[in-house]
Amino acid sequence: MFNRMKAVVTFAAGAVAGLMLAACLTVQGSRHGVFGGEALILPLMGLLLYVGYEAGRLSTLAQAEQRRRRRRAGPPYRVEQKTK
Repeated sequence: MFNRMKAVVTFAAGAVAGLMLAACLTVQGSRHGVFGGEALILPLMGLLLYVGYEAGRLSTLAQAEQRRRRRRAGPPYRVEQKTK
């Protein structure tokens, strides 16, 4: 379920980013030789992609560290058996 939700959110974010880029290009196309604030959308998209990539990488590293710690500690309910 989480992967499906992640895919839907990613698709929606891509669609909104594409619509924003189309709106910015429409506004820029109506002007002749003057760049406005819409020119900052492309660097912003690049920055957001980089931040998302780094956040995903950090999340993966944190999950691997949690798995490693769980394996090393063992389950908390372990009972030592007495041998005679």
